[in-house]
Amino acid sequence: MTPVFDYRALRLLMGIIAVALPIVVSAISTTALSSISASYHTESRDFFVGLLFVVAALLWAYNGHAPAESRWSKTASVAAIAVALLPTACDTCPTTAVSVTHYVAAGVLFSILAYFCFVYFRMKTKGMPGKKGRRSKIYFVCGLIMVACMLAALVANFALPPETLKALRVTYWAEAIALGAFGLGWIVAGKYIPWLIDREEALHLFRA
Repeated sequence: MTPVFDYRALRLLMGIIAVALPIVVSAISTTALSSISASYHTESRDFFVGLLFVVAALLWAYNGHAPAESRWSKTASVAAIAVALLPTACDTCPTTAVSVTHYVAAGVLFSILAYFCFVYFRMKTKGMPGKKGRRSKIYFVCGLIMVACMLAALVANFALPPETLKALRVTYWAEAIALGAFGLGWIVAGKYIPWLIDREEALHLFRA
């Protein structure tokens, strides 16, 4: 029987959106973004908020294979909505409780998504030979990249002068790379890439 809803398709779509988000908002914005969240204050606001709401909906719908996985996914969903609706600080709008909440929500969202790569995606692939083992290593590397990017952005925001931070767009690139790693992890977990999956576990988007 063909399933009504396939979690692998959800993972694949989530990954594609994550990879596309920084590209889309940067392409639409007429100014260089200091962070992806800064697109809220530019012409790309609707795309930023809209794509995050899609991510939030997918995370809410995702239950995974364990009750704890479902709870973490729904927590990440709420965090994604907070990131979308509570704007970050900008040149003309000072740091407030709203922007601080935005930063906390973004940290929670990225942390949970990295945790998925480290733990849940590797539950059935860790230490396995062949393609499953290959996927496990990719998940782990994606999680490491996400954590490294979060730490790099945090350190840079404390260590570098605001002018340098803005000129180098450190936060933007850290977020973009982290989203790329997150997206890659979820795309691989969608089991659609032929050289990373066995035939019996492959996702078939279009069935006869």
